[in-house]
Amino acid sequence: MIQDNVKIHDNFSLEIKSIYENVSEKKKTTYNTLTYLFTPNGLNINNQTYPKSKFYNDVKVYIRYNASEYTLDEILSLKTGPLYQLIKIVKKISVKKNFKKNKLEFESRVKMLGAILNNTLKIATPFLKEKGTSNAAISIEFFTKLKNVLDNYRNIVATIEELKIDEEIKNTIKYGDEYISNITNYYLIVLLEHYKINSVENEILKENISFIKEEQAYRKTKNYDIINDEDYFDEALLHKRSQLKKFIEGVLFLDRDIRKDGAFFEQSVFAIAAGLAMVFSTGIAFYYQQVYGNFTLPFFIALVVGYMLKDRIKASIGLLFVSKASSFFYDFKIKIKDSGNNLIGIIKENFTFVPFNSLGPKVKKHRLKNKFVDADYNFLGEQIIQYKKKIVIYPKKFGEEISDNRLNSIVDITRINLYRFTTQMDDPKKEYSLLKKGKIINRVGNKIYHINLIQKLYSEKGVAFKRYLVIMNRKGIKRIEKVELDH
Repeated sequence: MIQDNVKIHDNFSLEIKSIYENVSEKKKTTYNTLTYLFTPNGLNINNQTYPKSKFYNDVKVYIRYNASEYTLDEILSLKTGPLYQLIKIVKKISVKKNFKKNKLEFESRVKMLGAILNNTLKIATPFLKEKGTSNAAISIEFFTKLKNVLDNYRNIVATIEELKIDEEIKNTIKYGDEYISNITNYYLIVLLEHYKINSVENEILKENISFIKEEQAYRKTKNYDIINDEDYFDEALLHKRSQLKKFIEGVLFLDRDIRKDGAFFEQSVFAIAAGLAMVFSTGIAFYYQQVYGNFTLPFFIALVVGYMLKDRIKASIGLLFVSKASSFFYDFKIKIKDSGNNLIGIIKENFTFVPFNSLGPKVKKHRLKNKFVDADYNFLGEQIIQYKKKIVIYPKKFGEEISDNRLNSIVDITRINLYRFTTQMDDPKKEYSLLKKGKIINRVGNKIYHINLIQKLYSEKGVAFKRYLVIMNRKGIKRIEKVELDH
């Protein structure tokens, strides 16, 4: 199954986040996705102005494991859970046997606990917004359990600090402590803002505010939030938090080995083309040598012409074969590997412009829904970008490096920068006039452009379609709206 959503990453970039489940423990799991970007002709985005090289410069792809789902109860009590696994490795470190191996596992366990807790809080927050608003017991119980998780972790911090071991290990546990304090503070503030808007019971508000203050006081005692008075924009603080996030959540990220797809076939085709061209030119040389003999002007001219034709034949045959083979190969083949160099999966990607008539009937139907005018497509015209991916997940080594039996999916985060799309856009504000009560009134309106995004997602459970409307102007993306489709 594919879980998929599209959101704004920054002013000019949209982020497509897809979660692919490792369905089978024995067979490989295969997914295919087709993403279509429908761009107005006026933006001057076409196969001449926007070739593959520019598109792939504008695309960033990140691949990582999807953090396992645990409840706070499971984190606290499950023997195979991340907290108990961390406690277990700390005991091994304290006896100082197999130190190098245990040190690597310890760092991995610290990071995994942080990443899993972040995922737990992310999942729990919408539930608390829905249920905890009207039921004080649910919210207060959640706060109590979260405090227990933090207390247990901080007991481990205290244990590590007392040991006479490598400073790097002590720093690792502290980084994890600061990270979980940061994410706890973040989600508590998200809940507080929601509770205030929805006028919840004072008991919930008091507990929430008290919890936030406790975390702030704790970070102060640990010097986690040291702010330089000259750092007016809190640059150092935000940079540090960003680095912490990368350090902890980096345990989930996978390595990518990117290579051109079909490179061996392409070189083989060029070699065959060169051979055929050589056969042609050599045949001409032999023929004219027999007719005119050696060291004659006609033979010399024949050699020159043969060489000229050889070069052209070689290039033409090569390009013909490659163009015909492009439908069988992708642009790039990305091998996904974990830190132990185990092959987790393969992603292939392909970019091209396609005409409207070549789209499938359902894609056409979904695009033409909710047109502003009947001539929206036929009169104005659009350029259609097709970004195709094939994802194959191999179960044999999946999650082996992390050893988490709940790990069952990978996340593909694709960011597409649309800055090039804005270069031909008009000013974001446009003046227009209207007549009101006999007077001409000049007004200023927003000048926007619509870029339609349609996804066709293939999985073992069938085919699904999604459509989004990206609304933007020359200053960037204003918003993304999901369009409901008829099934």
